[in-house]
Amino acid sequence: MTPDVWRELIAEAALAPSVHNVQPARWRVTGQRVELFEDLGVRLDAADPEGHDAAISLGAAYEGLALAASGRGLALKYRNSDAVEAGPLRPVITVEVGGTCERDPLAEHVAGRKSWRGSFVHGADGDRIAAGGLEGDDCHIFAETSDKDELADLLTVASLHFIRDGAFRRELMRWMRLNRKHPRWSLDGLNAEALHMSRMEAMGVPLVLGPVFPMLDRLSLAGSLLSEKAKMRSAAAIAVFHRPVDEAPFESGRHFYRLWLRFEAAGFGAAVLAALADHQPSADRMRRMACLAADRRPVSAFRIGRRPHGADVGRARRGLDEILL
Repeated sequence: MTPDVWRELIAEAALAPSVHNVQPARWRVTGQRVELFEDLGVRLDAADPEGHDAAISLGAAYEGLALAASGRGLALKYRNSDAVEAGPLRPVITVEVGGTCERDPLAEHVAGRKSWRGSFVHGADGDRIAAGGLEGDDCHIFAETSDKDELADLLTVASLHFIRDGAFRRELMRWMRLNRKHPRWSLDGLNAEALHMSRMEAMGVPLVLGPVFPMLDRLSLAGSLLSEKAKMRSAAAIAVFHRPVDEAPFESGRHFYRLWLRFEAAGFGAAVLAALADHQPSADRMRRMACLAADRRPVSAFRIGRRPHGADVGRARRGLDEILL
């Protein structure tokens, strides 16, 4: 394995999803292996103080590397890193080639996977049936309107719980790119295009999430601004991603990415509804609704559906110059 091939694989791994699109994965190519590090400088102190979501993002990044390698007939293996922590870089794993394999069928959907935060095309019963076919060992599907409405209400409550925290709002604002002139519009974070915001909506965000928010909350208006009920109803289904309660989040991240690619393979776009799993009361209700066993926990949720014909958004990604050490 040459350094140039590793760099090609890392470029594909960089397409993996990450919390707030902070892209915490950093890579060091060392001969026949690569080291994966977490950049603690992009850790979300308010939204993810324990680093759980960062670990899921790192697991997704590794899975992206494995998918890319499979396209070249290579199977990867990894072990815990023995590298030395340096400054903001936390060693995670060491990756080597472990043999040969066939191309993973999900690899062909990596390039097309993007979040779709707009409304979906209202589908026919065939879409609900297709969504039901995605039910599996780690995915529960809700396709009934009543269930989608209840989950939409839970999402509003969960979102309000987090957005009421001033530190959370300020951190979120730091990762939002609301104007194309922002120097990192196409590199990381959540830009207005990806958030499906109009220019006027983007202009209003600093006020709504800033000084005006407490007043809106007191007037009971904040919930209506955060509600995604219309978008939830437009979805073919809401998918609950669940994993064993004792599973390391890095491993959960690998399966998280694979599930999202399964949505793409079925022709569905997806938007992550992380607050449903991060807010414990909402997660508990979601667990009961899905009749999950006691040894399973909701890790995240998605709304999935058919994107409008021709719909596309750009993808903000760091270049190799930022993620290679």
